[in-house]
Amino acid sequence: MTVLYLIVARGGSKRVPGKNLQKIEGLSLLGYKARACPTALLSTEDAAIQKEALALDIDYFYRPAHLATDQATTEDVVRHAMRYVTACEERYDAIMLLEPSSPFVSQKTYVSAIQMMIDKDADFIFGHVLYLFKWDWLNTRQDLYDNLTDKTYYFDMPTSEAVDIDTPHDLEHARWLAAKGYVDLSWAK
Repeated sequence: MTVLYLIVARGGSKRVPGKNLQKIEGLSLLGYKARACPTALLSTEDAAIQKEALALDIDYFYRPAHLATDQATTEDVVRHAMRYVTACEERYDAIMLLEPSSPFVSQKTYVSAIQMMIDKDADFIFGHVLYLFKWDWLNTRQDLYDNLTDKTYYFDMPTSEAVDIDTPHDLEHARWLAAKGYVDLSWAK
């Protein structure tokens, strides 16, 4: 099964300015996604994020400004990425949605979710901060959770990896977890 590892990272976070470039243990949130999924493709409108992507050797493409607002949905961004990939004459069986705001998800966890999709012939696998869905999943849905089927499965991911950074407090907590060694980040070194 071929999987598009799609990183979605905009520059305009209001609660945590420059969130996707914030660092934990010397590595940006975007960098954690690059280490977990070295063949990822990045969707962004932000020049600073593009510059960081180049430094991390991540391929990226430009996301239009209207898809980088608070009103734009993740699903709209994914659909735009799908059109971009299709225009590049590439084809994938599934999409792993990667949000830098959940930096601690390891490559091992992503691989386990993909294996679950294969083993169960699933259409959609989701965990606290993990989203894996078949390429055509969004064709008949407004959002990821519309019209769930019996081929939808919950992925029980490690609690230590389920960190989601939405506020300055979340970021400081994630930094504390990493500094104290409560999260295994050996895979990101």
